[in-house]
Amino acid sequence: MELKRCARCGKFYASDVEVCQECEKKDLADLSKLKGFFAENYVSGVSKGEISASTGISARNLNRYLGYEEFSGIYITDGFNDINENLDDDKISL
Repeated sequence: MELKRCARCGKFYASDVEVCQECEKKDLADLSKLKGFFAENYVSGVSKGEISASTGISARNLNRYLGYEEFSGIYITDGFNDINENLDDDKISL
């Protein structure tokens, strides 16, 4: 095992996994939300901002999850700014 920094909270820990034990449960919950989103709401070309707004998953964690092999065949645009541009239009409720 090597000393690593948790990808989620930044704490140092000794392990071979990407996140510390405390954050592992949070990651599993987020991944479940993300998989549920894709199962129920996925439209090709959906933006990262739309996914983040719908699931509550932070941009940082969403980018990390979308790098996982299980999501490699899904087409997603980079638009995190989409959500900020539309807030004034009352089209997105948070």
